[in-house]
Amino acid sequence: MRPVYKTLLKIVILLGVASYLVYALASLNHPKQELECKGLSIHINDEQHTDFINENEIRDLLVKKQLFPEGRALKDVDLAQMESVLVASPYIEEALCYTTPEGQVAIRVTPRIPIMHVINTAGEDFYIDNCGGTMPRGHHVIDLIVMTGYVQRATAGALYTPLATKLNADTYWRDQIQEVHVDAAGEITLTPHIGDHIIILGDTSNIEDKLSRMKTFQSEGLDKAGWNRYKTISVKYAGQVIATKR
Repeated sequence: MRPVYKTLLKIVILLGVASYLVYALASLNHPKQELECKGLSIHINDEQHTDFINENEIRDLLVKKQLFPEGRALKDVDLAQMESVLVASPYIEEALCYTTPEGQVAIRVTPRIPIMHVINTAGEDFYIDNCGGTMPRGHHVIDLIVMTGYVQRATAGALYTPLATKLNADTYWRDQIQEVHVDAAGEITLTPHIGDHIIILGDTSNIEDKLSRMKTFQSEGLDKAGWNRYKTISVKYAGQVIATKR
């Protein structure tokens, strides 16, 4: 056989092998769409174990929306619509739906995390979440700092998520503060577990600096002078800690 024909034959064989490999990989990653869904696999990435959403609730939600995949042909399973329905839940931050090589539908869900419990003057009872929004309390109970007073649910997430995030993320403040109160003028005060005083925060600006000044005053001032010596301690003004004696 002439060298040129041998070269062409090798090229044809290599192309054939390459085409087969591409087909095999595609078949592995994308089950035949005419196959029936063989099952549903659900994974909830709930590292904090809040249990605000569980597998049964996800299944019930899909059934209610007529999107439950088991028993359907894979070509009739609307993965994008399933994701849209799941993230519309006030308890779910992200949802990813996909098919597996075994012909199952897999769902991976990341829940929203409650970071402050709100009970406002209107009698509403809800949570501020880690996504800057709010979550209904429903039947869920979790031990968090409570926010009371004139808190509007429509704006609570936007206004108070930075404060809630800071207090919830810092074990010092999470253990120290039992209540955040918002008065009719929008001024924020904090009530600690220890000591017979309130902390005047003012608004949510410069939260990091305000809490840092307060922590320093507590460790260098209250530990020496006594935790019940003052009625109010204000950190609302930049660079100042103003303590009012009883």
